[in-house]
Amino acid sequence: MLEKVKDFSRKNNYTVMLLVLLVVLLLFFTITKGSILWTVGTWKGVMMQFPEFGLMTLGIMFCFISGNIDMSFVALGDFATIMAVRYMAAHTTEGMSNGQMMGVILVSLLIVAAIGAIGGVINGVLIAYLNIPPVMATIAMQLVWLGLSTALTQGYAVTGVLPLYTEIGHTMLFGFLPVPLLIFIIVFAICAFLLKFTTYGKKLYMIGTNVKAAKFSAINTKGMIIGTFVLADIICCFGCMLMVSTMNSAKADYGTAYVMNVILILVLAGVIPDGGMGKIFNVLLAIVSIQIISSGVNMFSNLNPYHASLIWGGLLIIVLILSTKFTGGGFRLLKRKRVKTK
Repeated sequence: MLEKVKDFSRKNNYTVMLLVLLVVLLLFFTITKGSILWTVGTWKGVMMQFPEFGLMTLGIMFCFISGNIDMSFVALGDFATIMAVRYMAAHTTEGMSNGQMMGVILVSLLIVAAIGAIGGVINGVLIAYLNIPPVMATIAMQLVWLGLSTALTQGYAVTGVLPLYTEIGHTMLFGFLPVPLLIFIIVFAICAFLLKFTTYGKKLYMIGTNVKAAKFSAINTKGMIIGTFVLADIICCFGCMLMVSTMNSAKADYGTAYVMNVILILVLAGVIPDGGMGKIFNVLLAIVSIQIISSGVNMFSNLNPYHASLIWGGLLIIVLILSTKFTGGGFRLLKRKRVKTK
C-alpha cells in the first residue's frame, strides 16, 4: 500500500502538491475564520465568483499545452463584450417578451464567439505563419484590442445589458447551483473530453512536446495552432461575458488582473508554458485553491485584495522553485529530456 502511495506521488507531483495546498488552506481558514468560512453564503460566493476566470483558465490551458501563450485574451474579451452589450442596448425596446430578449442575447453571444474566433485566427497566423514569438505577438494584440475598446467607449463603461441576461450571474438553480457554475461545469466537461478522448488532444500534447516531431508525424501543426487559439479565445470571451452578467456592463479594462491570475493557476497546476504537459483535474484544483485564498483574505477586515495578490505571487515563486525539483533541473531540461526519449 505504501509503495502504491509513493508511486502515485512520484507520477502525480502537482496533484499531490495541490491537494496538500487545498487541505492547508481549508485548515488555516477553518482555524482562523471557521465561523465565516463554513457558511452557505461564503460557498455561494465562491461558486459565483470563480467561473468567469475559470473559463478563461480552461481556454488558455490549450495554448499552454501546445507550447504557446496568449496575453491578449482579456483585452479581446473586453472588446467582444463591448460590442455585444452595444448590440443589446441598440435592440432593446420597452415591453420586450422573454423570448425576444433571449433572441437578442443569443445574437450577442454569437457576436462574442465571432470576435473571439477572429482574435484567435490573428494570434495563430502571427505565431504559426509569421513566426513571431507568442508573448510578443499576443502582447501586441492586447494593445490593439485595448486601443479599439478605449476608442469606442472613451474609457467609459457600456451599459444596456438586458435584465434577463443580468439574472444569469445571480441566479441559483434548484436553490443551490449558480448558473455561472453550471456553465463552467459544462465547458470543463467539454475541455476534458477534447483532451482525453479525441485525436485533437493527443496531437495537441505532441505539438507541445516536440513540434518538429509532430510535423514529421503528418500533423498540420500550423492549422492546429490556429485552431487552438480560436478555441481558447472563444472560451475566454465567454468568460468575459460572465463578467458582464455580474457587472451589468462592459468596459475596456474589466478583468485585467485575470491575465496574471490565469498564468498563476496554470503554472500552479503544472501546465507549464513549455508545452506538452498538464492535467485538467489539476487545473480545477488550482482554480478552487486560488478562489479560496481570495475569499479567505476578504474575511479579514484588516486585509484587502492586494494582500491576495501578494500571496499569489509568493505561491508562484514557490511553485516555480518546486517545478525545478519535479523536472530534475527546470523547464528547459524537461523539454530536452522529452525530445531525447522520443
